[in-house]
Amino acid sequence: MPLINCKDCNSEISDSAESCPKCGAPVPRTIGADQEQCPHCMTIVHQDATTCPSCRAKKGYATNANGVLGKTGMILGGLVLPIPIMIAFPPIALLLIPVMLFSVYRLKTGPVWYANRNPS
Repeated sequence: MPLINCKDCNSEISDSAESCPKCGAPVPRTIGADQEQCPHCMTIVHQDATTCPSCRAKKGYATNANGVLGKTGMILGGLVLPIPIMIAFPPIALLLIPVMLFSVYRLKTGPVWYANRNPS
């Protein structure tokens, strides 16, 4: 357990501490190449994780009433399903274009973390 200096108060603290015992500042964590940090609770998780083990936040492309959508749900619900609806009901075609554009944007930018709406 090496000692490091707190970035706020400069006192010596353990590198495994969650926060500085003197001032309460969080201790920065080193994130590996195959890891990322949950933006809601700052837990370090594997880059392929879809759920944070600490706060149960979910990683996905969008949310709906059923929860967080993965890549398949985003493709089906945002790109494939609007096409037959636009063909069958041309007057609402203009209303579905923003849905399709958002789907393309979200698929291109990648998944994001969504906070757990039902904490247990």
